[in-house]
This record gives sequence, structure tokens and C-alpha cells, in this order.
Amino acid sequence: MKFKKAISAFLLAGTMIFQAIPAFAANTASTSENMQYLNSYFEISNVSDTVSAQEFCAMLEKISGMELSYENTNTGMLQLLQPIMQASGMEELALTFPEEKYSKILADHNIKFFSLDEITAKYAACALTTGLIDAKDLTNTSISKAQALRVLTAVADATGQGRNFLGYSNDADIYGKLNNMWNSFEIFSDETLDQIGSQAVQNKVTTGYNLKKESYDARFIPELTLRYGHDDIKHANQIIGLLQSEGIVAKVQLEPKISVYEYLLDWGPVPEPEPRYEVRQYKDDFYLVYAVEYDLALEFRSASDKTKFDNLILTYAKKSGENADAEGLLYGSWWQPLYTSSSTMAGNYRKITDNIVTNGEYSIHSFCLEQDAEKVKQELDITNSFVHVIQKTLWCDDAFYRYLAGNDYQ
Repeated sequence: MKFKKAISAFLLAGTMIFQAIPAFAANTASTSENMQYLNSYFEISNVSDTVSAQEFCAMLEKISGMELSYENTNTGMLQLLQPIMQASGMEELALTFPEEKYSKILADHNIKFFSLDEITAKYAACALTTGLIDAKDLTNTSISKAQALRVLTAVADATGQGRNFLGYSNDADIYGKLNNMWNSFEIFSDETLDQIGSQAVQNKVTTGYNLKKESYDARFIPELTLRYGHDDIKHANQIIGLLQSEGIVAKVQLEPKISVYEYLLDWGPVPEPEPRYEVRQYKDDFYLVYAVEYDLALEFRSASDKTKFDNLILTYAKKSGENADAEGLLYGSWWQPLYTSSSTMAGNYRKITDNIVTNGEYSIHSFCLEQDAEKVKQELDITNSFVHVIQKTLWCDDAFYRYLAGNDYQ
């Protein structure tokens, strides 16, 4: 629906007075960060330095999946408040604002409207309170690249398509959030993927796999992100503390994963099931463990900070032959720590392949060496003819690569 009332009179005769700092904060990420995010998840790229209404709404439609109507003129963000509210899912909220409410909100932002229709005022007040726009956005008669990317990212956030994270590694309450999240994790499963995965393990296509759930995906910028796998929350807390001690700040998310692998009867009697550990029988002599673990997803502020992580783990969180007792290392340090990047990493990183099968919001992930990828895919296809296997390249730390290759337990 197009604007029903003209706002050109406001642009010609209206006056606004702003303070530098609005009463409510909007998206404060850098333009390059917003660009990386929108390109990664919505294939939005090559944005003009000055963005037309048509270009802006085309990008809005990519994010919202909605067909939006607008006036194709270049009078700035003010004219586009209605499609912004529609795309963000906030239009109905905006239209509930009575005059005393929207007039107070606008006054709190030190905005004085001398000529503005009621509907536009409601949209403006709602967009300001929900952080979709800054007050200064309403004065510009054109849309800059930075302005467009900031608002588009805010719309993605408002519709649940933005980053999904607990907070920052230097937040005072980050440990409480990590532990509360971990305490909420229990075994989850998917019948279809259980069948596919168990068959793959029985047929020796893989020794095991991870089951993940899309709703926990951090949706971080790949170029800035590492995922660090482990099974003990105390270790995750200490990883965060290590980052703090090094002055490294990152966005933090804890993604649950169910580690599935064969249980061998010579390990002892099958234990009773627990919320985070269960052994399931598939045949007389074939059992699978379902154990709750996590990926600690970290989006660093810079590629340089991301690069530093490997040396920190090698120094403080990896057991070795010279230090088999893990003296002076983080609690729960492993011989083969596991951390991966979905974007290219140099140095002590090696390419591997993630074999992914998805069913709804669930997916199984099985890692293999690059040279084995085609064979693994073919065997998965043969084992389950209805399976669609997606293969993605990951870069993993050298110790885990050696583990996959079976070369060196250290």
C-alpha cells in the first residue's frame, strides 16, 4: 500500500531540530560490518553510494520476502517509513500509537514537526523507539549507503534474521548467560536423520557425526567467525576468560550439538540414560551414543583477532606429549582441540569437508578429509538414496586435521 497522505509539504515547509544523541539507540555496527552481514545472508552487495527508493526497497524485499509499494522519488528515508515498518513486522504496532504517545516520543528526540500527517508521525515514532532508524535519518533528503545498510540490518534483526547471540565476551554477565544456556540443553533428535546417520556409522562411512538445530545458529559473519567445539561448560567459561585477559572482544553464542558415535560393549555395561547422555540400541550388537556437546561460536571484531585465536589455544588449551597432565592449561584441555572456520584461514589451518544432510531445522554434520569427500558423498548417496548431501569446505586447526587423518593422537 502506498502512503495515503502526502509528506512533501513537510519536506518543503517543515523544520526539525535534533540533538546529537537520540533517546533510543539504533544499530551502531560499522558500515563494512553491516555490508558483510547482508552480503553473507541476503546476497546484498554492490550498494550505491546514494541509494534510490527503488534500490532500497528491492533490498528490503530480499530481507522480508514481501512485495512492498512505495513512491519512487528521492526524498529520503522519511518517505520509506511505511515499507520499513511493513518489512520489519512493526506496522500494526505503529498504528496503535495515540497522539499523546507519538508526540511525546518525537519530543523526547527533540524533533519538532510543523507539517507532518498523523500516519507518518506514528511510523516515525515507532521506528525510533524500536531502533529501526536514528532521528537524523528523518532530515536527509537522500539515502546514503551507510544509512541504508544500517536500517536494513536493523530490519533483519527485527524479523529474527539477524545475529543470534548471547552477548559479548567482555560483558559483565556473559558467564551467567553461557551457563544458563548450557543448563537448558538436553538431547534432541530427528527420526529421519537418526536413521540416515546410524546407517552411515554401521556401514563405516563415518565413525560419527554431529546433529545440530538451526534455531541456535549464531548467524555470524563467516570471515570473522570461529566455532570451537567441546563438551564441558567450565572450559567455555575459561575460553571467554582467556579472551578477556588478552583484550580480545567477540560476539558469543553457544550452539548445542548432539555428538553421535558407536558405543563399544567392551567399554562396560550400557549406562542408564541421562538428559545429556544416552546410549541407544539399533541392532543386537550395535549401539550409538547420543551426547550433548556445544560449539562456542565467536565473531571477532577483526580478522586479526580471529587469527590470534589459534596461538592462544596452542599455548593454553592443548595437551601435548611434553604436558600430558595438562599442567598450566585450561580446565578440560584436549589433545585435539576442534575449531573451524567456514572462510579461508592461513597458517596452522587445513581444509576439510563437512558433509551435511538436512531435514527441516535439523542437520547432521560429518567431517572428512578433502581427498575422501567424493567417496563419502557417494557412500551416503548409496546408503540412503533419498538423501541430498551438501558438502561445504571448512578450515580446521592442525591438531584436529591430524586426528581426522589418523596420523598423530597429539
